[in-house]
Amino acid sequence: MTSLDVDMLQQYVGAEETRTDTVRETAVEQFRCTLEDYLADETVGVPPGFHWTLFPPLVPTSELGEDGHPRKLGLLPELPRLSRMWAGGEITFHTGLGIGDTLVRRSRVSAIKEKSGASGQLLFVTLSHDITSGGQTVISETQTLVYRPASRPAPRPDGPAGGAGGTPFSADSRLLFRYSALTFNTHRIHYDRDYATREEGYPELVVHGPLQATLLMNLIASGLGHARMTFSYRGTAPLYAGERASLCREGKTEGQAMVQRAPGDITMKASFCARQAPSGLA
Repeated sequence: MTSLDVDMLQQYVGAEETRTDTVRETAVEQFRCTLEDYLADETVGVPPGFHWTLFPPLVPTSELGEDGHPRKLGLLPELPRLSRMWAGGEITFHTGLGIGDTLVRRSRVSAIKEKSGASGQLLFVTLSHDITSGGQTVISETQTLVYRPASRPAPRPDGPAGGAGGTPFSADSRLLFRYSALTFNTHRIHYDRDYATREEGYPELVVHGPLQATLLMNLIASGLGHARMTFSYRGTAPLYAGERASLCREGKTEGQAMVQRAPGDITMKASFCARQAPSGLA
């Protein structure tokens, strides 16, 4: 990615699109069946993180790249020779979702910036999403994508597995396949082990970053008794299928949360702050 390319991409800053979707009971049940005991209890209603299964990228198979990603990402042009990953973001849950809700998501390209990293020049794309129901905002979100040159990932870390304390977590290929299906995510590193190891150099299938963030959201929501919060998260290292990790939270109404394989070996880190219920609601 050259500076000229980045300059040319600035024309896409401000581009917008609007999508509509519905919270379907069957889809929520599929979400619950996939993530089971890691989700917040019934008092929360539709579990936080479910909105990532909505507004899927509706791209024909013929328009997918070799890695499984759509060649074009809706608001952006095709960016060849670059690998795309979901780096992190921030979500504010203003109120919970309900079965049958019709949701409207307005998305906007907020920023496109180039930075230097260990693997070369990195392109960061920030998307802003405003999700409404009946004209009222229910979720505000910023999402950061990073495009980087294709490169071999760091090797699996040595040392003891299974983070101390917290809620134990380990993902196998069945869970990764189901989550990919729920989110219509065709990136092959999550379900095609041969591709993940031979073509992208990972030691095993890769656990989705949004899946890890969803588990942390629900860990926090369970402690609050509701899902109204601001939640910021960032992926820090790959987590692989079969690895034993822990979901940890520090603080009740505000604090930190993380997915860790062992103390100090963190794959997803987050911060959160609970929000007060709207007037007249519990």
